[in-house]
Amino acid sequence: MVSESMQRMVINLKKHLKIYSKLFAFSLSTEVEYRLSFLITILVELAYFFVTLVSARVIFWNVNDIAGWNYNELLVLLGINMVFSEIILGLAFVFNLRELPYKIARGTLDLVLTKPINSQFSVSLWRPYFAMFPGILAGLIVAYGGFTKLGQFPSFLLFAPFLVVFVSGLVMAYSVGMMITTISMWFINASPLAMLAQQFIQLSKNPYSVFTGAWKLVFITVLPIAFMVSFPSSILLGQLDVWWMPASIVLAITFLKLSSTFWNFALKKYSGASS
Repeated sequence: MVSESMQRMVINLKKHLKIYSKLFAFSLSTEVEYRLSFLITILVELAYFFVTLVSARVIFWNVNDIAGWNYNELLVLLGINMVFSEIILGLAFVFNLRELPYKIARGTLDLVLTKPINSQFSVSLWRPYFAMFPGILAGLIVAYGGFTKLGQFPSFLLFAPFLVVFVSGLVMAYSVGMMITTISMWFINASPLAMLAQQFIQLSKNPYSVFTGAWKLVFITVLPIAFMVSFPSSILLGQLDVWWMPASIVLAITFLKLSSTFWNFALKKYSGASS
């Protein structure tokens, strides 16, 4: 019975990966059709991160560190945050979760539900945002600059736990964003919900150590922003025990399951555009 279940899971995964590869190629051709618009979008993304870096530099003109993080360490964190936020916003938010409240209001969600594939996949990962790639490259450059100024580079052995915690953080960010946006099923005009979820993800650009008291526990378990950028960055800087790696896997699986359960529950309450 277990082997049959696993086999079905693998077949289903292969099916959706194949569909996603087709969607990826189609979305890319659509994106570059209007090259000037695409270029402007890229410039806007890069300008946003430039302003973020300037803001950080201005702050460190007046202080030596923020919650134990010096400027060069914060550059590493900001660089990884750029990579993280571009991936999660580009894959799940910009053309997908932001559109969910409008699909519900206009009734186009009904068309999504008739497709013979997972509906959660359809509403949250259907179209990628390709302007994310220059932002990812910029984030990698910023993080590299931070390590260069620190005069140290992470050990190769740290990359495996870093990737595990980083990917787990992506899954958690997606899951929490999915659950927040799913609440729009119960409201006529709930477009701010997707932006609320996005703002929650933006909190991850702050070092986890700035939070105190009960907030530390909240931002590990209930709203796990610590796993999104702070913990992966700390691993590369050699400041975090790798035992957080299994904890991140457990939390990622838990949040992903919760998002699926909540989505299916919301669908049972959804009555369609006709009503």
